[in-house]
Amino acid sequence: MAIKDFEHSAFEIEKENRSLKYEIELKDNEIADLKNELSTKDKIIGKLQAEKEKIKQELQKFKGFWRGLMKHFQNRIGFDKDEHYKYISDDLYKNGIFDNNDNEIANNIARRVTIIPNEDKQTKGKKKNNDTRF
Repeated sequence: MAIKDFEHSAFEIEKENRSLKYEIELKDNEIADLKNELSTKDKIIGKLQAEKEKIKQELQKFKGFWRGLMKHFQNRIGFDKDEHYKYISDDLYKNGIFDNNDNEIANNIARRVTIIPNEDKQTKGKKKNNDTRF
């Protein structure tokens, strides 16, 4: 009787052991899959971060170009009194290329054209009257 109980107990333990080994194997496979997925996503994140930096650089170039353009309009309209630039400025405004702010900058030499590299949302609403930020 004791031998049969021992054999039955050993059988149950062996059965439970196989079941636990199978569960461990499943979990190991799941962990491997998750590691692969994480690695893939890390690569995607790396590519997106590099692309974001490239876009930031391009944006800074564009901001510099726009600042130069607006400063050129200011100089030609304000200091040189070149009416051709006034007509161009008005045309750009009428066609939606210049907004109200851009049009005023181009036509008002009292407005400074500046670029703030890392302007945050809090400072956007706190512009000074004679300081225009891009």
